[in-house]
Formats: sequence, C-alpha cells, structure tokens
Amino acid sequence: MSTDVEIREMTSQDIPAGMRLKDLEGWNQTETDWMRLLQFASGGCFVAVREGEVCGTVTALCYGLHLGWIGMVLVDPKHRNQGIGTRLLDHGLSYLDRRGVETVKLDATPTGRSLYLTMGFEDEYEIERWEGTAAPKKETGIRRIESEDIRRVCAHDATLFGADRARLLTALWQEAPEYTAVAYSGCEVAGYFFGRIGPRAHYLGPWVAGRNIKLAEQLLMEFLNRASGKRIFVDICMANPDARSIMEAIGFTRQRKLTRMYRGPNRHPGEPSMICAISGPEFG
Repeated sequence: MSTDVEIREMTSQDIPAGMRLKDLEGWNQTETDWMRLLQFASGGCFVAVREGEVCGTVTALCYGLHLGWIGMVLVDPKHRNQGIGTRLLDHGLSYLDRRGVETVKLDATPTGRSLYLTMGFEDEYEIERWEGTAAPKKETGIRRIESEDIRRVCAHDATLFGADRARLLTALWQEAPEYTAVAYSGCEVAGYFFGRIGPRAHYLGPWVAGRNIKLAEQLLMEFLNRASGKRIFVDICMANPDARSIMEAIGFTRQRKLTRMYRGPNRHPGEPSMICAISGPEFG
C-alpha cells in the first residue's frame, strides 16, 4: 500500500481535478454535481494527493442517520493497484461511522464489487444503464413539478427510497425544472421524474411510477418529449419488473451493469420494486 499519498478533505478548488478524473473514467457528472456533493456532504468528500496532484476521490453523503451513500470512487489509472482506492473508501466509511450512520450503500462496478465484498458489503440488487436518443412521443399531458408539489413528492420518495433525500430532489428541481414531472392519483402522488443535463448525455432519474406500467411509460414519454434529439442515460432498477421491457420497447440499448450493495443492517430498504430508475450512482 502506497505511503506517499496524503488523504485530505476535498474543497471546491479540487473540482477541476475531480472533473479530470471522472473524464478519464468516461463518467457524466458536471461541476455542479461535484459542488452539490461538497455542499451536501460537508466534511465527507476526500481526495488522494501524490506529489501535489489529486489522484483519487471519494464522497460520503448522509441521508439522515438511516443511510449513508458512498460515491465518486475514482483513482487515476496511473496510480491504480496501489491501495489508494481502499484508503479513500476507508476515509469515507470512517466519516459515516463517526456520524453514527446505520447502513451504508453504493453502486458498484463489476471491478469495484470485489473490493467492496472484502470490506463487508453485500449485494442488494442489480442496476443497468441504458442509453439512446430521445425521439418525440405522443403528448401525455403530464405536467412539471411546481412549488406546491415538491414537498409531497419528496415525502412520497422517502418511503420508496428508504431515506429522506428532499434536499437532493429540491436541488434537481430548482436546477432543471423542465426535466421534472409529477402525476397524481386523486390527491396522492402516483409517479414523478427528475432529470439532469450532463456533458455526455442528459440523465433521467429518479423515475418512479409504483407498479403502474402504463404510468411508467407515460412518464418516460414525457421526458423523451422534453429531451427530444438528446442522448439519454437511464440507470434502471432491476428490482422493478417492468423497467427493462420499457427500455427495450423504445429501442434503447444496455450499456453496463452495476450492483447496489450495502453494509449494515439495511433496516430501511425502501421499495426498490416501485422505482424504475435511480437518481445516479453518486446519489442513490
């Protein structure tokens, strides 16, 4: 294990270095995503530094005390296989342990999964990334999320996700209201989506419709209408019985697999079968 590497807290001045590392990996995050993580996970974002250069990152986000989220585990290819990723992960986990977080989750690449298994993580379910180009569909009549909706959407989301992520969803709504939608059944929230604009693709997620496949299709059509002509990424939750068939039906292609993993009792798993797509590997 390398001893000439310093692990320290990440600051906003490290964002260009974080962008360089995620570009090397071909990921889709923006500077805004990095800044959001620094704001939401104050004291929980770390960088590895060797000879004055940032060569690795990790973020540790708290969703209250029920759930912590590890993301953005990146190591420069020139510095891999030297224990840097393990040291970064240790720092992230130690931060969450000090905060008293009960369960920690992450979305693992096939390569990363083997490391996480040795550190006490267990498999929960699989996630698949699908991609394609948004083509206009028939009008759905589903409207954007407005200020009077956001609190109700966040409350509904907390029951399905298993933790309160109102701060994240509110930020996504404020930054890209044109990529949000909500549908009701009577007075109850029945489904919704949020989206982001990325450098490689526009991103759909979270996308939630309970077990209503017709509503799931309508919400997806609404997003595709708004993102017409854009390249799209969607990370579907394989615990949902309909998400894959919906993506196949619109001609999207499967790009990669991730595994959602957890460490701890996982007493608040939410209802992943009700979620069509996640909000991103860095956020859950």
